[in-house]
Amino acid sequence: LDDPEIVDVLAMTKKTSKDVQDKLKNAGEAESRIKSACEEFRPVATRGSILYFLIAEMSSINVMYQTSLAQFIEVFEKSMVEAEQNKIPAKRIANVIEELSWKT
Repeated sequence: LDDPEIVDVLAMTKKTSKDVQDKLKNAGEAESRIKSACEEFRPVATRGSILYFLIAEMSSINVMYQTSLAQFIEVFEKSMVEAEQNKIPAKRIANVIEELSWKT
């Protein structure tokens, strides 16, 4: 390896490889945090699902109770926005569930 150009290219490739490895490591850590946050909010999704299907079944009692998924999503999103904020995730989740339960 007497050619300085090849040595420079190899050095640059090594540096790029290190950068890519660092970014992959950071991406893996971010993915782990995102999955954890998703799992924390699973009770909210469960409550939303239960409420939606209960409301959907009400149309079998009377046609006036018909509702669309789009209408329910509006209520669901509104409850997420209007629920009392809290820095502690468990309390925030409880607030969202309570807001969703009483808004529907």
